[in-house]
Amino acid sequence: MLNQIPFELISNVASIILLLALGYRFLQYKNKVDIIKGLDQLKKESKLTSEDVDFINQNETEYKQKIIGAEASMRLAKPIFILIAGLLILTFSFQEAMIHLNVVVVAFIFMMVDKIHKKNLYGYLYAIKKEIKSEEKEEA
Repeated sequence: MLNQIPFELISNVASIILLLALGYRFLQYKNKVDIIKGLDQLKKESKLTSEDVDFINQNETEYKQKIIGAEASMRLAKPIFILIAGLLILTFSFQEAMIHLNVVVVAFIFMMVDKIHKKNLYGYLYAIKKEIKSEEKEEA
């Protein structure tokens, strides 16, 4: 059965799946940004509850750890992507290798976008947390 399915089709389907996953991750990111914007609006209106502050602190710490993990994954993945690209170029003709390299490129883009999203969410949460702490110092 596998002999009947062209390898190009498999790599293109894998790329499409990665693109769909990227779109799904983007929608998740947009939802999280909307939540953070709502928290920021509550902060500006001085309506933050202690649960909101705990949520901000917990998620800020969580995203800090996620950034560390994402950066470690990127450091590990870059040489692997280079190795896979080299093997594809050596194994196939240049034209065929370019067809299969789209999976490597899309996977790399997926990892970079994921890291950027995590950094952005952390930055938003950190800014809110910093403003809350500065307001607490002013009150004291």
